[in-house]
Amino acid sequence: MVRGVPSGEKLFIGGDLNDHVGTSNIGFEGVHGGFDYGIRNQEGEDVLSFALAYDMIVVNTLFKKRESHLVTFSSGHHNSHIEFILSRREDMSACLDCKVIPGESVVHQHKIVVADFRFRLCVQRDKRAKVARTKWWKLKGEVAQTFKERVIKEGPLEEGGDDADNMWMKMATCIRKVASEEFGVSRGSRSEVRDTWWWNTDVQKAIKEKNDCFRRVYLDRIVDNMEKYKMAKKAAKQAVSEARGQTYEDLYKRLGTKEGEKDIYRMAKIRERKTRDVDQVKCIKDGADQLLVKDKEIKHR
Repeated sequence: MVRGVPSGEKLFIGGDLNDHVGTSNIGFEGVHGGFDYGIRNQEGEDVLSFALAYDMIVVNTLFKKRESHLVTFSSGHHNSHIEFILSRREDMSACLDCKVIPGESVVHQHKIVVADFRFRLCVQRDKRAKVARTKWWKLKGEVAQTFKERVIKEGPLEEGGDDADNMWMKMATCIRKVASEEFGVSRGSRSEVRDTWWWNTDVQKAIKEKNDCFRRVYLDRIVDNMEKYKMAKKAAKQAVSEARGQTYEDLYKRLGTKEGEKDIYRMAKIRERKTRDVDQVKCIKDGADQLLVKDKEIKHR
């Protein structure tokens, strides 16, 4: 069973092994911590040999305890330590303590053995490639007119002789190329893209300057580079604050006009959709395994 457990997984063996590993660790220094109770017997030597073969360690022997915190079995005047916990030797540093709780028993005569481990969780970062997204929301006003003129000028509208698929592919390629050049491209998740929709040219310039200064600081942390980075960071914050304030001021003015009523309605719908219950049922199956989609039938079901 132990051989079948992958080496990358955590492995613990615990229970009544009916053996005595003893206080001496001679011959088994790698698997016996040097602290225990009693004298080693043949069964204890078999357990230590097993731990040595599979690169494990007897956790109970790692900590020096008083006698009452070592005895796991009591019968009359006879006391012994026969319950053990084994773990992989590579996890030895994660073990904080291993002790016996004298006042608690699992069954008659057998005490509870507790081992405390603390493992550092490895958070897996999202390694998916960042998808490049064209900033199509800029398709309005003068930019939209420029985009239209470039597509008409550079697009294969007057070319003939190709079939529909080739013409469609050429046109789509032209539209994507012109759009990426006119509107720009953002990399990252949708939330990151939407969060920077109000960036103007000044903000982009200030952010680029700050990033360049940070790269120079990363390569050489001299005083001059540090001062330039601090100044660029402060300038970027100011540019972001001014651009955001101006953008939202224009937005509020627009919402106060007749044209802004549609925007208000759209934002209200989005807000209402976000506040809906997560467990809202949109469809369910009846007793005959037929799909129900009407609200009345769903509620009856």
